[in-house]
Amino acid sequence: MYYKKVAEYVSTTEEVRGTVTTRYSIVMSEISIFNGKEEVKLPSYGIEIVQQVFDDEKDVVEKWEERVVNISPYFEKVDKLAELFKEMSLSPIHLYEVIDDMCEHYISDYDKLVKLCKIAI
Repeated sequence: MYYKKVAEYVSTTEEVRGTVTTRYSIVMSEISIFNGKEEVKLPSYGIEIVQQVFDDEKDVVEKWEERVVNISPYFEKVDKLAELFKEMSLSPIHLYEVIDDMCEHYISDYDKLVKLCKIAI
């Protein structure tokens, strides 16, 4: 699947094991949804979290990453989520757990937007 990063929040902390940098990126792709017989292409935003641990020589010692690419067709909603995840210091390991609990609040956005697109056509 093709996606591109459209925004990013970065958090850096110093820990015993080294400097931990966590990037909360908003990624954009496109999704096709059928509304009856009609195919509608919508933008789709998601979140990618990449966490790296650097040693004193600035070499990457550990790296974790995870992404969920289809959260909502609305950038603003996903942007708020990325900010919230940064404030929570959410690790990539826990991304799916948290998103799974929130999924119902966002997935219906696609259906609402498809209906608006059909009315506009």
